[in-house]
Amino acid sequence: MKKIAIFNPNAGKGLNQKTLALLIPVFKQAGIEVWISRAKHDIENRIREWCDEYPFEKVCFIVSGGDGTMHEAVNGAAGHKHAVFASIPAGSGNDFARHFGGLKLDVNLPERLSRLQSEDQDLITYSIKKERVAVSNMGAGFDAEVAYSANRSRIKKVLNKLSAGKLVYVVFLIQQLLVFKPYTLTLTSDGREKQFERVWFTTISNQPYYGGGMKIAPHADTKDGLLDVTVVHGLSRIKFLLVFLSVFKGSHISFKEVFQVRSDLVHCIADRDVRVHADGEDNGLLPAGKALLAQIAADKIRVAGQLALDE
Repeated sequence: MKKIAIFNPNAGKGLNQKTLALLIPVFKQAGIEVWISRAKHDIENRIREWCDEYPFEKVCFIVSGGDGTMHEAVNGAAGHKHAVFASIPAGSGNDFARHFGGLKLDVNLPERLSRLQSEDQDLITYSIKKERVAVSNMGAGFDAEVAYSANRSRIKKVLNKLSAGKLVYVVFLIQQLLVFKPYTLTLTSDGREKQFERVWFTTISNQPYYGGGMKIAPHADTKDGLLDVTVVHGLSRIKFLLVFLSVFKGSHISFKEVFQVRSDLVHCIADRDVRVHADGEDNGLLPAGKALLAQIAADKIRVAGQLALDE
């Protein structure tokens, strides 16, 4: 199997250039090709080009970065039936690795790769402006606005270098708590339509975690063929803060203002423009009255997250 290691120097604390300089010769000696991301969407475009050129070749993409980097990688390989993904967590949130497992970046990585075990996992396909896929989750509303503001902030890079990257989300959580305007949502799931007033956010989850370890969908299973939908609605700003903080432990599901349902197909329509994220990456605004359609993808994603001798 072809192995390609992909590094995003802009993820998390940034790439340690000295460490990488030492490891690249080790990887090359082991027959692992090394790519360095130079700009946003570079990884997605390069993987897509490779998969178009080698449609029948088995390949393992070893992705060093955060959830956004993995989001790009998986979209680049969408439709390539012979791709396997492994994660070297190096971002701010690392929810992909938190659920599926991750690998340590060191000189022993090539040897561990030779013992990789991989499994098929569910994948979300969604459509706003065009069809894309998400690995972990997507959402609309408050959480998307917090992620959007934080990712555009100059202080995020500074805090990441100090291993305090998550603090930037606290700053913008407080800011959005003061200015965010809840919306009305019409949700169609499991064949039934339901309307919610004063919606703070809606998440569509493939796995339990998002936002750097928040257990938004405690019972989500990436092999059950279902999406876990969470709608947080009808709350004052103070109570919303209490509910939002309880997501870290997954105890938010005990509040009556938190609605959850499981479905293989989800249809969301808001009464105003609402910002949307997928795997923490901004996907722009969902226009008022336009449907966001999300469903379990026909194709699975193959993930090598656990190592036989490391369990």
